[in-house]
Amino acid sequence: MNTRRKLLLSAAAGALAGPLAARAQAFPVRPVRLVVAAAAGGGDDIPARLLATKMSEVLGQQMVVENRPGAGGAIGQNYVAKAAPDGYTLLLAGGSMAGAHYVNANLGYDLQRDFTPISLIETVPWSFVAGHHLPARTVREFIAHAKSQPGKLTFGTLGPGQIPYWAAMLFNRMAGIDAVEVAYKSIPDALVDLMAGRLDYCFPAVVNAAAQKDKLRVLATTGRARSELLPEVPTMIEAGLPNYEMPAWRSVMGPAGMRREVVEVLNKAMVASLAAPDLRERLVKTGSVPTSSTPEELRQRYLDWSAIFGRIARDAGLKPQ
Repeated sequence: MNTRRKLLLSAAAGALAGPLAARAQAFPVRPVRLVVAAAAGGGDDIPARLLATKMSEVLGQQMVVENRPGAGGAIGQNYVAKAAPDGYTLLLAGGSMAGAHYVNANLGYDLQRDFTPISLIETVPWSFVAGHHLPARTVREFIAHAKSQPGKLTFGTLGPGQIPYWAAMLFNRMAGIDAVEVAYKSIPDALVDLMAGRLDYCFPAVVNAAAQKDKLRVLATTGRARSELLPEVPTMIEAGLPNYEMPAWRSVMGPAGMRREVVEVLNKAMVASLAAPDLRERLVKTGSVPTSSTPEELRQRYLDWSAIFGRIARDAGLKPQ
């Protein structure tokens, strides 16, 4: 083969190799699964499906929501932790994962070791509500009433490790309240008992409190700023508990070991999706504050809140069960 023919063949091979290599490195080339570690139709499912619809448009590949409930979220979380780190299996991750290891001895994963942070997607304001059967109309009045009856008031949670649980633990400690926990399957179940006078207080998402504000007393919200859904309601800080903050948030993470370029594609798609006016409007109607982040910011957020939950757990004498 003469030199000229070798050069021509080499050039042709190079021309083909370029597109083929690019296609081999392209992401995504098939549907992406977003695993929700809770049942369909719940609080996690709604933002996941809204995000997946917009992400499908932005990525040019379908994002499919897959529900894997059970064990307080651990089944779905462990499923993603053990998945191939190729970017095609992702997790809708809650903020409560930062504190799960303080209350669950059989978690099955290490948050920092086994996941790749991609982006925060929303923060969700929570609230402090009490029943009309109690005389308290402010946080200060509630604390005084609770202290006058140690061990008699009841508060609702979703069991150890969920945000309503951490919100109550922090409040009880900071306020010096001795009360009895009652675990429920859902926040709406707790609100039914609260409105009927069978429960004294709990910490629902602001959207739940706003929907029932005529049937219960919304005494405060748990973020640093007032909620747009309840602008007349003070924050806990304004109501007399300095430094009280208990936000909830949701993010997207993948298994550990994902390629940096895949993480960047997904992060950019999430940032673009969350900036879209139609998605933002739909999320705001659910009580959400759409919020994106860099992967590094998300990792730091979980580190910071793991330390906060750890202090709450130590102060309350909590042990992993």
